[in-house]
Amino acid sequence: CILLVLYLRMAQSTLSVRAISRDAKEYLGICKVGFPSLIRQGLNSISGGLLNNLTKPFGDAAIAAMSVVNRFSSLVMFVGLGIGQGFQPVASFNYQAKKYRRVKRGLIFTTVFGFCLVALLSAFGFLFSESIVEIFQEERRVIEIGPPALRYACIGLLFLPLSVPVNMLYQSIRKAGVASFLSILRSGAALIPTLLIGVHFLKLDGILMAQPIADGITGLICIPFILHFLRNTPDGE
Repeated sequence: CILLVLYLRMAQSTLSVRAISRDAKEYLGICKVGFPSLIRQGLNSISGGLLNNLTKPFGDAAIAAMSVVNRFSSLVMFVGLGIGQGFQPVASFNYQAKKYRRVKRGLIFTTVFGFCLVALLSAFGFLFSESIVEIFQEERRVIEIGPPALRYACIGLLFLPLSVPVNMLYQSIRKAGVASFLSILRSGAALIPTLLIGVHFLKLDGILMAQPIADGITGLICIPFILHFLRNTPDGE
């Protein structure tokens, strides 16, 4: 509603019911471009529910500790997603205009800049993990579980800038298949097996390390996609 009000007040164009498209292909294109985001959000919910169920046998303190870790991780992740979403219109506009060199530079800048910000926040979380956990929970058992889990998470978050910008890139240039595959990785194809294997062999420690390991796997898998785009896309204008 806020965006609509601002649009009506400030935009140079106008909205008209007559201008609503009747072409099904346009709506299909919208769905294809948005499908990776749907996968990403859906798998976040599924993996979050699985994480809670696997943590439940280890007691309320373990659940509370993981909740604190997830809050801090979400804060850092949203910074990464925000930078990636800011890159999307730049990538989309310049790719369609065949200014591929700008897209390449934008991808490199977004990855490096995102890494610097995420690394700064992760270092803060790693160094002050115990203090951060104590802000949310003061129970002794939670403070025992939370700081190691938060340190693991901070290490895993360093791989986030390798996965988010390239995912947003392929989504922006309408390569929905690649973007959907990359969206499946972090909260699905990498995390869910890691959780199930980790809890089986390492119990609670396996749960604590599952997301960081999944982040690392996702980041490493994304590297070839970054290199492929940089090497095989012509410089253009």
